[in-house]
Amino acid sequence: MNQFKLAGLVFFKHRSYHFKYQSLNQSFMLSITALKAPLSQEICHAYMQLMKYITPLHPASRTLKEIEGTGGKISVNDLIAYQIGWGKCVIRWYETGIQGQIPTMPGEGFSKWDYVAIAQHFYQKYHYPNPLEQNQIFDQTVRQLLYIVEKEHQTGCLDQIGIWPWCTLQSGKQWPLSKWIKINSSSAYKRATSLVKNFHLT
Repeated sequence: MNQFKLAGLVFFKHRSYHFKYQSLNQSFMLSITALKAPLSQEICHAYMQLMKYITPLHPASRTLKEIEGTGGKISVNDLIAYQIGWGKCVIRWYETGIQGQIPTMPGEGFSKWDYVAIAQHFYQKYHYPNPLEQNQIFDQTVRQLLYIVEKEHQTGCLDQIGIWPWCTLQSGKQWPLSKWIKINSSSAYKRATSLVKNFHLT
């Protein structure tokens, strides 16, 4: 029985390709090689690169609004809140979709894709006085995304177009589930990493 460990959880892969997890009181552990989907490995790598720059920051540094982000100058805390917000949106869309329903998109009280207003909403909703708590919520969100990716990779539905009705743009163009997840995870994490590195926050 194969397993992979990620941020205090251990996932077991059974022959039926169902995933279960068990809580562990352990520090961050990750074996990228145990993840089967290329997208999972990409997400893990991008996430770890981002956290490499975020984790050492002093709490006060995380509140400095010196990064040019969505809606103007933002802080590291805002940047992480933004990643959490969109990640949770994807998770909610997916969970609604597997129930045979069409999710409200983007959701979070918004019926239109007003990215600035949505960003401001995320900055407030996913703000935590304790940076460790915010890191933990971010970590949990990443793990949920990995669960989805691994599960749908095994079913063969991750990269197929037309499987998920909600994965349709307003133009009518259809995207695979993998693309929706990628732009709201690994691609976003890479951009966030570059923003943090460019400002050399300490």
